[in-house]
Amino acid sequence: MIRIVLILVSTLAFSACKEEGPTASRQTSPRGLEYTLIHMPAIKDVTIQVAWPTDWAYRADVNQAAPYIGAQLILVGGAEGFQAGDVGERFADLNSEGNLTSTVDHVLGELTFEKDHMDETIAVANAHLRAPGLGEIWFERIRDGIALNMAEKQSQPAHRGFDAVRWAVFGDQPLRNALSLDGPGTFQDLTRADVVAWHSRTITRTPDAIVVAGGINASEAGMALDGLFEGLPEAGAILAQKAAAAYSPRRILLHIPDAEVTSLAFVAPLPPTRKGGELEDLILVDALGGGNQDALFEAIRTGLRATYAFGAGIGNYSREHRFLFMTGAIEAEKLSEAEQVVRETYAAFRQVGPKQDLADHKAPLATSFSQLSDFVLDQARSEMQAALDGFGPGSSLSLSDELADVTLSDVVKRLDEGFPDPDSFLVIAVSADADALPGACIISNPREAADCP
Repeated sequence: MIRIVLILVSTLAFSACKEEGPTASRQTSPRGLEYTLIHMPAIKDVTIQVAWPTDWAYRADVNQAAPYIGAQLILVGGAEGFQAGDVGERFADLNSEGNLTSTVDHVLGELTFEKDHMDETIAVANAHLRAPGLGEIWFERIRDGIALNMAEKQSQPAHRGFDAVRWAVFGDQPLRNALSLDGPGTFQDLTRADVVAWHSRTITRTPDAIVVAGGINASEAGMALDGLFEGLPEAGAILAQKAAAAYSPRRILLHIPDAEVTSLAFVAPLPPTRKGGELEDLILVDALGGGNQDALFEAIRTGLRATYAFGAGIGNYSREHRFLFMTGAIEAEKLSEAEQVVRETYAAFRQVGPKQDLADHKAPLATSFSQLSDFVLDQARSEMQAALDGFGPGSSLSLSDELADVTLSDVVKRLDEGFPDPDSFLVIAVSADADALPGACIISNPREAADCP
């Protein structure tokens, strides 16, 4: 679901013109950088998207917080020729935007600008990528801010429930701490030197994928990319991005005496998006738990007469570890009954599929896809995710046609072959009542979930 969900939630900025439709091609810059060009004629805005591979989240010999602090620090901590904090004001003057986002598999870079300001924007971005100052004061400010934010989240019962899921699935592997950032010393022991080491290993001239989109031709895009990557080192070898996932069916109750709300979650694996089937997945999840007419809503609110809603969605721990979840709040006295109702509802859904017309579930996706080329960022982000999944240039341009071709038999086949069996879910409840889920493995700390049989 990666390439599509990013479309649905992305910021609607840098609007494109629709005089002519966009086209896609595979290009190589004068200095050998391969990229996908989405040419969107007659507009002035351009975005460059870069995905640098990283193995940081899979290594036991590094601090897992470094990528998150580093991604922010690069752009605000100064650079060769720039004082710390200056880039925000400079970009604002140019009407340009830039940011780095760290995930467990990639560092995603975005640089968006008006074409008339391309050269200066590229120069500012290159300085910060190539020779960042990574100032100590800004380092401490960002580190302490993220640490405080994570501590606040980790105090919330619902958040601790999903921390317990990650402990159950990954145990004491580096990837788990890269996702939760709650290991001993994760923030306290982090130093500027850790971020320097992360930067030198990660920000190179050898990304996994580059996408350029907007009113720019191949010659201009190639020169811009060569300027952006000027002086960056070649990448060294990285470790395999592998982690063992244990989704074995278990029933776990995280007992939090002061929890004001009882929650229930079902989690089971789905195939990664690189294997296809993403459109069918989104249709199915919408029918299962996407609104007030879906299967779970009807079962929980109408059948069980519970006060709270229950929904379904798709998440990603990494590009390889993708999962289906069903979750919601429930009255503590109805928790055990709700577990059974959800199981029965999912089992019935897996047998018969969506009850509503397929067109009803396609409609919101069709609307989003039809508007995709209105926005440079949306188009480029979708194309980037498709590229990282191994799909060919222009995949983001064919989503409407792909959706139109999806049939009910395709959806039913995907449900049968790609969705988990009803009995294969990992179940996590969070409640102030330790007896609310009879027979469950009762824990008082998320990390204890790794030991539940």
